[in-house]
Amino acid sequence: MSKKKYKTGIVLSGGGTRGFAHLGALKALNDNGIFPEIVSGVSAGAIIGSLYCDGKKPDDILNILTKHKIFHYLHFTIPKQGLIEMTGFAKRLNKNLEAKFFEDLEIPLLVFAVDINNAKLVKFDTGDLVMAVKASSSIPFLFPPVKINDIYYSDGGMIENFPIEPLEELCEEIIGVNVNPIGYEKNFSNLYQIAERTFHIIIRTRIIERRDRCSLFIEPKKLDQYGLMNISSGNEIYKMGYEETIRVLRENNRIKK
Repeated sequence: MSKKKYKTGIVLSGGGTRGFAHLGALKALNDNGIFPEIVSGVSAGAIIGSLYCDGKKPDDILNILTKHKIFHYLHFTIPKQGLIEMTGFAKRLNKNLEAKFFEDLEIPLLVFAVDINNAKLVKFDTGDLVMAVKASSSIPFLFPPVKINDIYYSDGGMIENFPIEPLEELCEEIIGVNVNPIGYEKNFSNLYQIAERTFHIIIRTRIIERRDRCSLFIEPKKLDQYGLMNISSGNEIYKMGYEETIRVLRENNRIKK
């Protein structure tokens, strides 16, 4: 008999507002009787994971996150450590989370950020929930690093955008959701587009190496049409995540009768 602690775990990758596809995937899984018992997330996956593990339904989370435009969450600053401060985002997360600490969540959550003082990936699974999620989501240069106990942290996706390893010792099966597919791109009109594309190429190799270690791997192909900061397309992205997950479940004979 399996000695692993959980039947099903799920990995939620980073990807900015493409992370709305995570909600569609979770909705499709839940609709077919699959309820992850532990979540491992980074950046956007950490944000979605925190609200889901707090006991909220995917549809409710979508409403929470799409209620305001992006500018309600962010405040532009004079560049020093980052161009934009996530003050509004932290307040909104605090307002909507029942749990303030990892220990209070209904479902266990693992969140990853980069300790930039010591140049290493760090796992958060205890302590202040919002600070850890904010740290995991702080895209370098765009957002300032987050200081926790005299250490500065930035987006965990810089080192690991698909944190599957911590679940492999714990779960009988692992579902992976990657929201950063890469297709053909013809034109690059500005430096931001080039930087974003380069980042996705770098992290892509590690995800390809890990996809075969998942019982189910979900990657909506057309998400590369959307930028990282596009809240206005949240409902479209959610639908893509749902439809791709249904396709993968059907392909693997996991659709609930």
